[in-house]
Amino acid sequence: MSPDDVRATVLAVVHYIDARKWKELPELFAATVAVDYTSLFGGTASQTKASELVGGWRTVLEGVVTQHLLGPIDVRITREGAHAGCHVRALHYCSGASGGDTWEVLGHYVFALALHGGAWRITKMKLETYHQLGNRTLLSAK
Repeated sequence: MSPDDVRATVLAVVHYIDARKWKELPELFAATVAVDYTSLFGGTASQTKASELVGGWRTVLEGVVTQHLLGPIDVRITREGAHAGCHVRALHYCSGASGGDTWEVLGHYVFALALHGGAWRITKMKLETYHQLGNRTLLSAK
Protein backbone atom coordinates (compact mmCIF):
# COMPACT_ATOMS: atom_id res chain seq x y z
CA MET A 1 0.00 0.00 0.00
CA SER A 2 1.43 3.33 -1.07
CA PRO A 3 1.41 6.81 0.50
CA ASP A 4 -1.15 7.76 -2.16
CA ASP A 5 -3.57 5.21 -0.66
CA VAL A 6 -3.19 6.88 2.74
CA ARG A 7 -3.74 10.33 1.18
CA ALA A 8 -6.86 9.06 -0.58
CA THR A 9 -8.34 7.84 2.73
CA VAL A 10 -7.63 11.15 4.49
CA LEU A 11 -9.08 13.17 1.61
CA ALA A 12 -12.15 10.96 1.44
CA VAL A 13 -13.05 11.89 5.03
CA VAL A 14 -13.52 15.58 4.27
CA HIS A 15 -14.97 14.96 0.81
CA TYR A 16 -17.59 12.64 2.30
CA ILE A 17 -18.42 15.14 5.07
CA ASP A 18 -18.82 17.99 2.57
CA ALA A 19 -20.92 15.79 0.23
CA ARG A 20 -22.96 14.41 3.16
CA LYS A 21 -22.03 10.79 2.36
CA TRP A 22 -22.86 9.69 5.89
CA LYS A 23 -23.40 6.04 4.96
CA GLU A 24 -19.94 5.67 3.36
CA LEU A 25 -18.01 7.72 5.92
CA PRO A 26 -17.74 5.11 8.74
CA GLU A 27 -15.99 2.72 6.33
CA LEU A 28 -12.93 5.02 6.37
CA PHE A 29 -12.38 4.44 10.09
CA ALA A 30 -11.45 1.55 12.36
CA ALA A 31 -14.34 0.37 14.53
CA THR A 32 -13.04 2.56 17.38
CA VAL A 33 -11.23 5.85 16.76
CA ALA A 34 -9.15 8.02 19.08
CA VAL A 35 -10.55 11.52 18.51
CA ASP A 36 -9.00 14.73 19.81
CA TYR A 37 -10.75 18.04 19.12
CA THR A 38 -9.69 19.55 22.45
CA SER A 39 -7.86 22.43 20.78
CA LEU A 40 -11.17 23.50 19.26
CA PHE A 41 -13.84 22.57 21.80
CA GLY A 42 -11.95 21.91 25.05
CA GLY A 43 -12.81 18.80 27.04
CA THR A 44 -10.78 15.63 26.68
CA ALA A 45 -9.78 13.32 23.86
CA SER A 46 -11.89 10.19 23.57
CA GLN A 47 -12.17 6.72 22.12
CA THR A 48 -15.30 6.75 19.96
CA LYS A 49 -17.06 4.22 17.79
CA ALA A 50 -16.82 5.24 14.13
CA SER A 51 -20.61 5.12 13.82
CA GLU A 52 -21.00 7.49 16.80
CA LEU A 53 -18.37 9.89 15.44
CA VAL A 54 -20.13 10.11 12.08
CA GLY A 55 -23.55 10.31 13.73
CA GLY A 56 -22.36 13.25 15.82
CA TRP A 57 -21.02 15.06 12.77
CA ARG A 58 -24.28 14.41 10.94
CA THR A 59 -26.29 15.90 13.80
CA VAL A 60 -24.23 19.07 14.36
CA LEU A 61 -23.82 19.74 10.64
CA GLU A 62 -27.53 19.46 9.84
CA GLY A 63 -28.38 22.62 7.89
CA VAL A 64 -24.72 23.68 7.66
CA VAL A 65 -22.78 23.82 4.39
CA THR A 66 -19.11 22.89 4.78
CA GLN A 67 -15.98 22.97 2.70
CA HIS A 68 -12.78 21.43 4.02
CA LEU A 69 -9.53 22.20 2.21
CA LEU A 70 -6.55 19.98 3.04
CA GLY A 71 -2.99 19.91 1.99
CA PRO A 72 -0.36 19.07 1.45
CA ILE A 73 -0.75 15.66 3.10
CA ASP A 74 2.54 14.38 4.48
CA VAL A 75 2.57 10.58 4.84
CA ARG A 76 4.92 8.28 6.72
CA ILE A 77 4.42 4.51 6.53
CA THR A 78 5.92 2.29 9.23
CA ARG A 79 5.71 -1.40 10.10
CA GLU A 80 2.91 -0.57 12.55
CA GLY A 81 0.81 1.53 10.18
CA ALA A 82 0.78 4.99 8.70
CA HIS A 83 0.80 8.57 9.92
CA ALA A 84 -0.50 11.53 7.96
CA GLY A 85 -0.53 15.23 8.69
CA CYS A 86 -1.91 18.19 6.78
CA HIS A 87 -3.15 21.71 7.09
CA VAL A 88 -6.91 22.20 7.12
CA ARG A 89 -9.10 25.17 6.38
CA ALA A 90 -12.71 24.35 7.23
CA LEU A 91 -15.49 26.74 6.28
CA HIS A 92 -18.93 26.30 7.84
CA TYR A 93 -21.90 28.28 6.53
CA CYS A 94 -25.45 28.45 7.88
CA SER A 95 -27.70 31.15 6.49
CA GLY A 96 -29.41 33.16 9.22
CA ALA A 97 -27.50 31.64 12.13
CA SER A 98 -27.61 33.76 15.26
CA GLY A 99 -24.25 35.50 15.60
CA GLY A 100 -23.32 35.28 11.94
CA ASP A 101 -23.51 32.97 8.93
CA THR A 102 -19.90 31.72 8.81
CA TRP A 103 -17.32 30.05 10.99
CA GLU A 104 -13.89 29.13 9.70
CA VAL A 105 -11.32 26.94 11.42
CA LEU A 106 -7.64 27.01 10.44
CA GLY A 107 -5.39 24.28 11.71
CA HIS A 108 -3.53 21.06 11.22
CA TYR A 109 -4.83 17.48 11.23
CA VAL A 110 -2.82 14.51 12.47
CA PHE A 111 -3.99 11.01 11.55
CA ALA A 112 -2.89 7.48 12.41
CA LEU A 113 -4.02 4.67 10.14
CA ALA A 114 -3.82 0.88 10.13
CA LEU A 115 -4.47 -1.71 7.46
CA HIS A 116 -7.80 -3.50 7.90
CA GLY A 117 -8.96 -5.91 5.22
CA GLY A 118 -6.41 -4.58 2.74
CA ALA A 119 -7.46 -0.94 3.11
CA TRP A 120 -6.20 1.92 5.25
CA ARG A 121 -8.54 2.79 8.11
CA ILE A 122 -8.16 5.80 10.40
CA THR A 123 -7.47 4.83 14.02
CA LYS A 124 -6.72 8.32 15.36
CA MET A 125 -7.46 11.88 14.34
CA LYS A 126 -6.39 15.03 16.10
CA LEU A 127 -7.10 18.63 15.18
CA GLU A 128 -4.53 21.23 16.17
CA THR A 129 -6.42 24.51 15.91
CA TYR A 130 -4.38 27.56 14.87
CA HIS A 131 -7.11 30.19 14.50
CA GLN A 132 -10.86 30.69 14.16
CA LEU A 133 -12.76 33.33 12.23
CA GLY A 134 -16.40 34.31 12.47
CA ASN A 135 -19.21 32.85 14.54
CA ARG A 136 -17.66 30.36 16.98
CA THR A 137 -21.12 29.32 18.16
CA LEU A 138 -22.47 28.64 14.66
CA LEU A 139 -23.00 24.90 15.24
CA SER A 140 -25.20 25.57 18.26
CA ALA A 141 -26.80 28.78 16.92
CA LYS A 142 -28.59 27.31 13.90
